[in-house]
Amino acid sequence: MKKYYLAVTYEVCEHNDIYLDMNEYNIDSTKDLDEQIREFAMVDVAPLVKVYEADTSDFKDFRLYKEYNFKEYECGCDGSEF
Repeated sequence: MKKYYLAVTYEVCEHNDIYLDMNEYNIDSTKDLDEQIREFAMVDVAPLVKVYEADTSDFKDFRLYKEYNFKEYECGCDGSEF
């Protein structure tokens, strides 16, 4: 059975209680998954990217496949700016 994957980038700031989904990206199964995720994170400057897996292309029933954290894109604030 073929699997379908979708990456969602997230903006996260623990100090200001921000946890927002930004963009969704379809994953090309013919390319390296880790490279694609790194590129999505760089484009959105996203510290968190979650990859979801589904059995159908419409993603009506999906589950979390893997999470990627990128320290280089963390906000770095101390919460005093808000």
